[in-house]
Amino acid sequence: MPSMAVAYCRYLSGLKKADCLLAAKTRNHEFMRLIVEPPVPRRRPDLTAFIHKPLEHYRDVLKLLQTILNYTKVKDEDYSALLSVVQELQTTYRDATMGSGLMEPEGEGRPLLSLQDLESRLVFTRCKPFVLSSPGRHWIFGGDLSRVEGRAVRPFWALLFTDLIVFAKVSRDRVLFITEEPLSLLSVTQAVFNIRKKANEFRLLIEGGAEGTESPAPGGCGPELPLTRNPKRSSRRRTICLRAPTAELKAVWQMLIQRQIIYLNTTRGGTPASSPMDSPDPPTTLSVATLDSFSLRRQVRPPLEEPAPTPSCPSFSPRYSLTPRSSPKRSSSP
Repeated sequence: MPSMAVAYCRYLSGLKKADCLLAAKTRNHEFMRLIVEPPVPRRRPDLTAFIHKPLEHYRDVLKLLQTILNYTKVKDEDYSALLSVVQELQTTYRDATMGSGLMEPEGEGRPLLSLQDLESRLVFTRCKPFVLSSPGRHWIFGGDLSRVEGRAVRPFWALLFTDLIVFAKVSRDRVLFITEEPLSLLSVTQAVFNIRKKANEFRLLIEGGAEGTESPAPGGCGPELPLTRNPKRSSRRRTICLRAPTAELKAVWQMLIQRQIIYLNTTRGGTPASSPMDSPDPPTTLSVATLDSFSLRRQVRPPLEEPAPTPSCPSFSPRYSLTPRSSPKRSSSP
């Protein structure tokens, strides 16, 4: 157990740096060609999923051991050993994640490993309660994220799900107060991550009114409107500006948000993934690319802000045209 704990702590301490490096590498044409050709087979992890797979595995193992412990009688001879293992895994997970700003909010308590764990701590203060756990929805990531509105900066603990981003305020006893409407990833038409002189910020352009118009479940925040991949032309566009505590955490958000937006808007449509980190169908193996290189550009306006002078990931088209060029006719010799 001690060696396992040390290994996972080392991995979690470098997870943000790995995402930061990957975000920078996606601007390189040859690197992108290397990781998308040949396409990743269906149900296999792509590069983003591969980097985050050990964290997902640790959470799954801890969740299963906690379930076994709950169904083990106290008088059972294995109970004390199982309890010791679970407690050690919980301590390691809490220390590593809270120290890195990943997955766990500040405060004491059992780790939040499932949607049920989250729902048991939700308190809705400015919108109607909604059911967070629905078939196919998974919790992918959680961390500090601030919403920038003019000169006002409002800090939140944000939770990324298969199809939603939920903004919460965390109390000392780890109660999650929902004060903002959830944001549907299907309403995002453009993501801008390279903003000049604002290394920790990124912006999401969304279709429709306030986020509450995309209710995650019946009875949720705001009126019920179906999530659609093709926003209505008459719908209103708005921009959400978000700021991460560090550039490394911004890179984590960038890779995961881009992956989910691309996933939801391609072959899977609005159907959530069976696993948050499974590889989608071949067309979505560009999940580590920037959204500018994705086919959603048809629906997107020009960039919201003048981006930093770093080239975006180009689309992959043959260097030479396959259509033969017309050559000038040669005069026939007499």
